[in-house]
This record gives sequence, structure tokens and C-alpha cells, in this order.
Amino acid sequence: MIKVNKISTDWSTLPSGLTWYFIGQPKTGKTTNSSKWSEKGSEGVLIIDTDLGSDFVNNANVVTVTGISPPRRAVEEDGKQVTEKGKPKVEIVPPKERGYYHRVGPDKGKPMEVYSLVEVLKWLTKDWKKLPYDTVVIDTVDQVNRWIEDIVTKELNISAMGAGDWGADWGMARRKNVEIMVRFQKMLKKNGGNLILISHSKQTTVTDGKTQLMPELPRGLAYSLTAKADVIGYTTASKEDLNYYVSFKSYDERTVGSRLKPLCQKEILFDYEEVKNEILNFKEEA
Repeated sequence: MIKVNKISTDWSTLPSGLTWYFIGQPKTGKTTNSSKWSEKGSEGVLIIDTDLGSDFVNNANVVTVTGISPPRRAVEEDGKQVTEKGKPKVEIVPPKERGYYHRVGPDKGKPMEVYSLVEVLKWLTKDWKKLPYDTVVIDTVDQVNRWIEDIVTKELNISAMGAGDWGADWGMARRKNVEIMVRFQKMLKKNGGNLILISHSKQTTVTDGKTQLMPELPRGLAYSLTAKADVIGYTTASKEDLNYYVSFKSYDERTVGSRLKPLCQKEILFDYEEVKNEILNFKEEA
């Protein structure tokens, strides 16, 4: 017997297991505001920093990620390379020996632990219920795509993206990107956690004078990822009042919008509490 659920929207509580996608120009508050996107404030949010740009976000919980998979190195003993079954033996480079250093704080100048996306996903999958977080931020998806494009060009032995036969390179990169994001999304949905994706925005003027807004990613990948998001917001910085705003206004030229009715076609202050109040105070029209 298959159970069919009758959906009834209740805006008296916040939905969980959501995927938010924030796109916008640099310095429009994406990282700072995402770092507090939780009922617990910053204590409930973990930032996976792929752009090395979260050092200056006060109270943020940050894991620095520098690649898709962990780097490896040859194992040496007494200055000679160790072999195993006739092949050079390799090991994963320890996180503190990957060549990165703290830029701020009491450990400034000292070696810093950095990780790969694969290592962080395995850790979160294994230990999520022990951790204090309910939201994970990937900042930015753009950098993840650049790593994947490097992998694809090496796998296909081509000089640059676009040189693959019949678009095989773009297709491969898109599948790898979507697979990674979906793995994070599934893990968090399973546990009632929220996922925030961050991208810079790519703007192109179209013939009717409107501006096309989408993540700064290849078009096919941008559409694939935004299709999997529940809420897509475009962030801006106001010259008038110096505040940050987020728009959920959608039309054909914008990959922006919301599956949550209280946020549809709204533009509000880019702040977790403001967005939460917009949802909780929503009244269905009679």
C-alpha cells in the first residue's frame, strides 16, 4: 500500500531541509548574512569556504576547502621513494601540511588545516547528528566548478574547456557538479538541515532592455543547479541606505524566485530574521 500525503502549507513554522541559492555581485553581503542563516545565529551555520574569503566574517564557523579530492604525495623513507607491489606508494597529505597559513587571529602566519570537499562531505555524513549545525553553506559554487573543469580537462586530455568533442567536456563537468551538490542536498534533507549555495552573478543585457540574471556558471550548469534550489535570491547593496537586500522577484530572464509562497515576488532586507518574519507573518488571501 502506497501512502499518499495531502499537502497543506502551514506558514506558522519555518520549513526545514531547504536549499537556498544566493547570487549577486561581490560584496553584497552573501557570505556575511549566510553565516547567520539559522535560528541559532552563527552557532548553527557551517561555512565550507572554497574561495578563501571567510577569514573576516566575525563569529563564522569555517572549514577551508581547497579542492575536490585530498592531495596525495609519494611516501619516502631515508630520502628514497617507497614502493608497494612494484608501484610508488602514495599517501594523503595531512590537512596541516597542504601549504596554507592563517591570515588573521592568534595563529596568523602558522600552518592552517585545509580539506577537500570529499573529506568534508564524509565527515558531515558520519557526524552530523553530533554537530551543532543545522545549515551548511558552500561559498562559492563558482570555485567548485573551476576545480571540476580542471579535472575534466585533464581526464579528457584537452587544453581548455570547449575543446572537447561534441560538448563532452561541458556535459561531464555539469554532471560532476550536480552530483556533488545533490550529495550534500540529500544528506542535509535526510537530517532536516538546510543547504545554502552561493555564486557570483553573471549579467547580460537582453533585447527588451531587461537584465538576465543567473549564477556566474556555464548556462547548462546554472539552470541545473537553480532548478534544484527551493529559493533563489538576488542580493544587492543599496547606495541610499547602505543596507543589503535580497530579491525573489522572478520573470523569464531571471533564474531567481521562490517555491515558498510568502517570498514570491518579494524584495526585503537580506537578513535571516527579516526573511523568517516574512514567512511566519504571511496570510493566505481569502
